Amino acid sequence: MRLGKDRHTPRSRCLGCGRKIDGATYVGEEDQAPDPGDVTVCIYCGHIQAFDDDLKLRELTPVEQLDIAGDPRILAIQRARAIAEKMEKDE
Repeated sequence: MRLGKDRHTPRSRCLGCGRKIDGATYVGEEDQAPDPGDVTVCIYCGHIQAFDDDLKLRELTPVEQLDIAGDPRILAIQRARAIAEKMEKDE
């Protein structure tokens, strides 16, 4: 698994923490820009959400929540966030 390029997205607010989000980075074997329906994780708070048709953030549907349960990419992002948060607290 690897990180792709940073991609610009229309500015919207995270539905978890309210921070302004205007970009995304693909995690996986290929590098691609986000598409409507793609899942994303807020780098600030870890809230899992999806892109709508305008590439703004929306909540996951119940079906999407089940589809991503245990997704190794989501788990890797959450692990990396937890490590970064711990390192910040330890400084």
